[in-house]
Amino acid sequence: MRHCIRDDNSFAILRMSYFTHSFEATVALHPVGRYHYTVVYLDPALHDSLPFAQHPRLRIEADIAGVPVKGAWQPAGGRWYLMLPKDGIRKAGLGIGSQVEVAFKVLPQDAVDVPDELTEAIRKNAKARTAWTALSPGKQRALAHMVASAKRDETRQARVDQVMEVLLGRAPLPWLRK
Repeated sequence: MRHCIRDDNSFAILRMSYFTHSFEATVALHPVGRYHYTVVYLDPALHDSLPFAQHPRLRIEADIAGVPVKGAWQPAGGRWYLMLPKDGIRKAGLGIGSQVEVAFKVLPQDAVDVPDELTEAIRKNAKARTAWTALSPGKQRALAHMVASAKRDETRQARVDQVMEVLLGRAPLPWLRK
């Protein structure tokens, strides 16, 4: 993702050409059950210009006051929110109530970022490739995130092995385990 220091005029031009939508927002807490997420809400003026009828959870790439974010506009009672990375927001000196500029573009909705280790393991096994292709993009993203979110190499490899067990039919999807 392209981002830079906000007061650089050349960056503003680059950012305008890369992102297709922008607006001002306030960083807020959004309650979901017992959890509270750090979010920005989509400007209601943009609701009708985006394909929410086809994609209620619209995948995007964004720049929130210089913090890169890949995620989705999530529906909530007639409006949409984007979850923000707490560490990135904190490192940028932002918090609940901060006014931020939000710039984003809509991503291909079936796109999945797959970690190299998982790509290589799937590539080497025809049965795993077939099973991976049969999964929905959402399930692929969930499995890819499980691997990508590991901090240590050993954990990443263990998670690749877990995903392979799922793809080979020897284990259930991780979120279905009891």
